[in-house]
Amino acid sequence: MAEHHTHHHDCAKANADHFSKEAHTYRNELSVEIAKRCAAVILKKYSFDSNSTEVLDFACGPGLIAFELLPHVKRIVGADSASGMVEVFNRNVEEQGISLEKLHCIKIDSLKGDQSDFDGALFDVIICVKSYHHFEDPVHMTRVFAKHLKPKGRLMVIDFANAGNIEAFFEKLHGHTHVVAHKHGFTHEQMIDMLKTADLQNPQVEDIFTMSKSEMKNYQGHEHFAKVMDSDIDFTFHYFIAYGDKA
Repeated sequence: MAEHHTHHHDCAKANADHFSKEAHTYRNELSVEIAKRCAAVILKKYSFDSNSTEVLDFACGPGLIAFELLPHVKRIVGADSASGMVEVFNRNVEEQGISLEKLHCIKIDSLKGDQSDFDGALFDVIICVKSYHHFEDPVHMTRVFAKHLKPKGRLMVIDFANAGNIEAFFEKLHGHTHVVAHKHGFTHEQMIDMLKTADLQNPQVEDIFTMSKSEMKNYQGHEHFAKVMDSDIDFTFHYFIAYGDKA
């Protein structure tokens, strides 16, 4: 048990350290394009109300998706384990003159799944985009997210399907580090099972878009992945959205 806990800590720390260092590189054409596509899908999957909908954006990074959703919600709380991402997120909020009551980001290292998280706040929508493959235990995280939903609230997860040679992409990019816990992505069945295990109703998974190596090269920011982009490895990211509702 102690060994598993240590590995889990290694994975979480590796991610926090890696993404803190990378925080300043994330506002590029490629990241913005993907964020816009993801946000457009999210907006279609829930009846957002600018007067009432409260959102948790977990593992939010610098807030690219949160800023896209902002006009459609009452408030968004961002949460990330990387202090560098939290700083960039909150600086962007301040620079744009947005009220902290409407949008802010907190640093969070782990979730307990009880009232101590988020000061006991519950959310209409929880989103987690391109982060499940970093979680050591995504089943546990799904259960925890479910506990922070209001009745009839919805969890939405966007991540990569087990397709398109993405395991080779991550192996080349990160090697044998702990940054990516699930280099092969997830199957639809795995995501449905996670949602069911968390007692979320009407679990659904839908493929939403792809991003190939050749398409990535069209956007400034692809050089961030030069180690893979300059190699002979071919790959395509197959994005899906998985979602389920609190009873």
